[in-house]
Amino acid sequence: MSTDTFSPTLQAALLLTLVALALTASAIATARLMNLRLRWLPRWMRLNWLSDLVLSADADQKHIGRRFLVGVANCAAGVLALNVGASFGLIDAQACHWLTLTALVTMGVFYALMRSGLNQRFSDPALTEWQGSAVILFLAWGYLIGGPGRPLALLLLMVILLFSMFTNTPRQLFRACVLAALSFGVAMAWVAWDARKDPNASAFQLVYACVLLLALSTVSLLIHQMHQLRRQAHLRQHELADALVRIRELATHDELTGLINRRRMLELMHTEKHRTVRSGRGFCLAMIDIDHFKRVNDRLGHRAGDEVLAQVAGTIAAGLRETDVVARWGGEEFLVMFTDTEEDTAEKVLLRIQATLAQAQVTEADPALRITFSAGVGNHLRDETLTRTIDRADRALYAAKAAGRNRVLHAEVPRGDGATRVA
Repeated sequence: MSTDTFSPTLQAALLLTLVALALTASAIATARLMNLRLRWLPRWMRLNWLSDLVLSADADQKHIGRRFLVGVANCAAGVLALNVGASFGLIDAQACHWLTLTALVTMGVFYALMRSGLNQRFSDPALTEWQGSAVILFLAWGYLIGGPGRPLALLLLMVILLFSMFTNTPRQLFRACVLAALSFGVAMAWVAWDARKDPNASAFQLVYACVLLLALSTVSLLIHQMHQLRRQAHLRQHELADALVRIRELATHDELTGLINRRRMLELMHTEKHRTVRSGRGFCLAMIDIDHFKRVNDRLGHRAGDEVLAQVAGTIAAGLRETDVVARWGGEEFLVMFTDTEEDTAEKVLLRIQATLAQAQVTEADPALRITFSAGVGNHLRDETLTRTIDRADRALYAAKAAGRNRVLHAEVPRGDGATRVA
């Protein structure tokens, strides 16, 4: 085709548009890579409103739209390059016009699907595989009519495939490579057939085909390797998440008994105290201590002692309501918080737990061993601190020890020094 079909003005406009597209893409990429924040600009100049208008106000849809615009920019560059070639008479203008029109319609369809939200009805809202397939077919078409600009189609194909490595699944990428090999293979065979009278042109198409197959094979290997790396990263992420859960568990729970620890119990008691101030309801605390636990350690060893602690903890926890909380307070001591409960009701619960524990086997080292506990229980008074309530329950526990153990006593408002602890 002769060059007089396109005016010099149109040729210059096409070239300037291509240059402007390249410079804009370079500026955006540079800003993202350097993490530039144009916060000094007025809000209206940051174009957030334009992004909401063109793409969507929804964050997920906007992210999909931005990825779509990256593909559109590459396609637009290819289409513009073809039109520049056609304006200089290097490419069949009619074929270029048909490709341009079809590409614009296709991009318009994808944009309409995303802007309307219809893409959300698909299993992949980003429509990545459909878009990638369309781009590959258009690039093969561009290669077919591209004349001396055919290598640009191969370059853009590699760009699209490399970009897809971060957005598509391995199977989708493999199918894209197969589609690229077939479509470009047909285009190259067609070009070679048209130029069959020129052995050099046919040979060049064979060279291009071999280079393309080598590049696609390399991309396939990279896809496989990236899939393995993603899989390993996913496994590591799960392991780290499990480790974090374990660390949190250790930070708030006693490893031996599985009960919450002293620090976590204090947090829950403070929360309950604030709740009762708002609701007007009360709660009570019970301090529990295993009777003659030192004798168990001395006679059966610390391993049996650990079994006893775990068994006692499990028995206490099983005898409580879901709203009640028990913690290992230290050594062989446990602290129970009875929510929305008076000490009389708490005493009945503790006596029932005592009866259950008296029938339970607590260690394999001595199946006949039976364990009891002593407890002191007291209501939390509205105007007293948690420390004071715990101290009163502790004093009641010491009184139960002094009275012969294996019993539950109510806490009293202290008058002077508390009783001496009984070993």
